[in-house]
Amino acid sequence: MTNDDAFRTTAKGRAEIAAKPGELKPGIRGLLAAIGEKATAENLRNLFPRAGNIAAALDMLLQEGYIESLSSPAPAPDPNKVDKLKNFLSQRPKEPTLQQRKQAEGTLSGARRLKAGYQISILNRPGKPVAPRGGGKHVILIIDSHEAEALAAARAMMQGGFDIRGAANRTEIAAALAKTPLPDLIFIDVEMHDAVGLDVLGKLHEHPQFKSTPIIVVTARAERDDIVAALAYGASGYLNKPVKPDTLLRHAKDALGLA
Repeated sequence: MTNDDAFRTTAKGRAEIAAKPGELKPGIRGLLAAIGEKATAENLRNLFPRAGNIAAALDMLLQEGYIESLSSPAPAPDPNKVDKLKNFLSQRPKEPTLQQRKQAEGTLSGARRLKAGYQISILNRPGKPVAPRGGGKHVILIIDSHEAEALAAARAMMQGGFDIRGAANRTEIAAALAKTPLPDLIFIDVEMHDAVGLDVLGKLHEHPQFKSTPIIVVTARAERDDIVAALAYGASGYLNKPVKPDTLLRHAKDALGLA
């Protein structure tokens, strides 16, 4: 590692910074917070002249996924694949069939109304644990344009032992889906700045690579029609915000057959 090597904080790193108390020791968290969007090893040594082995600390943060190198960044997703996914997600999904709507109505009629809103039990819970597509940790994609809520969800999943990705708009969703390994589970809010979450949900379940991926809707909307539409489009669950971190984690494990 040279003095000119530059780094930036990842989504996992931002979630750790926002966590209370967090997983890292205070000194390491301070170093992580100082990195931000870009910092070189030399910058950090100047900021923390009395710190110990900064190179070793940076190497640990890099290996654990809290930061990424700007000097030798990870390969970007294939731009052609990203464009194809973005165009695919821009299209309207097929309308749910009458049978799908009836099944969704039946599921909703048996749901419990909780103090915080609707909580729909996982549909088609796997009979055995779902193997991670990448062979390591399960990857969870969090689609949410509300930064604070997305970070809280990311922190809960990270502390539960999952790898996380984040996306807030259609372009970021396509880029996240184009990465390997493919996500094992998706959390999605139906309200985004440039996309309709229910349309994205419907299109994902029309895509051969994602049609069997469990998708859980997490949103502030609790109207009956919204819930029925989400379930008819294939949502594995529906949670009404605000959602406690342990509830999110429990549903993630249920959807992956890990509970």
